[in-house]
Amino acid sequence: MKHYLNFAVKSIMHRKVRSWLTIIGIVIGIAAIVSLISLSQGLENAIQEQFENMGSNKFFVIPKTSAGFMALEAGKITEEDADTINGVAGVDYTNSFFYQGKTIEYRNKDKYTNIFGFESENSLGEAFEGDGFSLEIGRWPKDNEKGFIILGNSLAHKTLEKEIYVGNKIEIDSMSFEVIGIMNKVGNEQDDNQAYIAMEDARVLFSDSSSLSMIEVVVMEGFDVNEVAKNAQSRLERVRDAEDIEAYTPDQILQQLGIILNVVQIVLVGIAAISLFVGGLGIMNSMFTNVLERKKEIGIMKAIGASPKDIKYMFIVEAGLMGLVGGIIGVILGSIISFSIGKVAEQSGFMLLSIHVDYWVIFLGVAFAFIVGMISGYVPANRASKLTPVEALKE
Repeated sequence: MKHYLNFAVKSIMHRKVRSWLTIIGIVIGIAAIVSLISLSQGLENAIQEQFENMGSNKFFVIPKTSAGFMALEAGKITEEDADTINGVAGVDYTNSFFYQGKTIEYRNKDKYTNIFGFESENSLGEAFEGDGFSLEIGRWPKDNEKGFIILGNSLAHKTLEKEIYVGNKIEIDSMSFEVIGIMNKVGNEQDDNQAYIAMEDARVLFSDSSSLSMIEVVVMEGFDVNEVAKNAQSRLERVRDAEDIEAYTPDQILQQLGIILNVVQIVLVGIAAISLFVGGLGIMNSMFTNVLERKKEIGIMKAIGASPKDIKYMFIVEAGLMGLVGGIIGVILGSIISFSIGKVAEQSGFMLLSIHVDYWVIFLGVAFAFIVGMISGYVPANRASKLTPVEALKE
C-alpha cells in the first residue's frame, strides 16, 4: 500500500493542473451536499427549538383547509368554539387569535401587515411569554386594557423607515393605538413585522363580533395533550355538526414540517449528487487518459514482475486519493458556506437557522467522495491491468 500511495502521489503531482481540475468536480459536489444538508438541518433544529420554547402542554385549533397547518381562515371558528373547548376535561385555559391584514400608518409612512387581535383567560403577558415571545422594550398590557399596540421588531425598527418608540401613536384605519411594547426578534420577517392589539379593538377594527383565526389551548399538568386534543376535536365536531376544524398538537405540526423539510432536503441533495456524479465522470476521464499516457510505464512494470492486481490497485488508489482530497476540501468548503449563510441570515434578521455540521455529515462526505473516486477509477484501472507487456511497450 505504501508503494501504491507513493505511485499515486507522484502521478497526481506530475499532472497538477489536470488533477486539480478533476478534483474540483468532487469538491463542488461534496461542498454542495454538506452545505445543503447542514442548512436544512439547521432550519429543522431552529423550528424544533421554537416549539420547545412554546412548551409541550399546548395544542392549536384551526380551520381545516387543504393547505394544512397555518393556512388560517377567519370566520371558520368563533368565540363559541373557544367556550366549548374550555368545557373539555384537562383544558387549563385558551388563548384566542383573530387576525387580518391592515395598513399601519406612522408619520406619513405606511405598511400593510398582519394585525393580531389577542385574548387570553390568563394574563396577556404570561400568555405571550408562554409562547416564547419576549419584549425588547416596554411592557405587556394590563388586564382589560385597550387602545394599545405591540410591534414586531422589524416593524418598529426597519420596515417603516422611521424608528418607532414606546409611547408613539400608530394609526390603523383612523383608529389610534399607543405603542406600549416592542418584541425581541423572532427570526423571520413575517413574525417580526406583525402587530398585536386587544381583541376588543380588533373586533371594532375588523368589524367582526365573533370570528377567530386560531385558538391556542393550554392543557393542565398531568393530562395527556394528545388525548385532550382528541376529546376537544370530537366535542367541537358534535357541537358544530361538521368536521371542518382540526386540533394540532406540537408533535403533529413538527411531523408535518419534518415531511416538508425532508422532501426539500432530498431534492437539494439530489441536485448536489448530480454535481458529484459529474465529478466522478471527471475522475474516470482523467484516469482513462492517464492509462493511455502511461502504457509504456505499465508495460515496463509488468515486464519486471508487476501483477495485474498491482497495476489495478495503483490506479484505483490514485483515483481514490483524488476523491479523498476532493472530499476533505469539499467538507471544509461546505462547512464554511453553511456557517457563512447562517451568519448572513442572522445579520439580516432571519434567525430560524441553528447551524452546526454533524460529524456524520463530515464522515459521510469524505467517505462518499473516496468511494466515488475509487469506483470511477475501477474501469480504467481494470483496463490497465489487462494490458500485456508486449502490447503496452508497442506504444
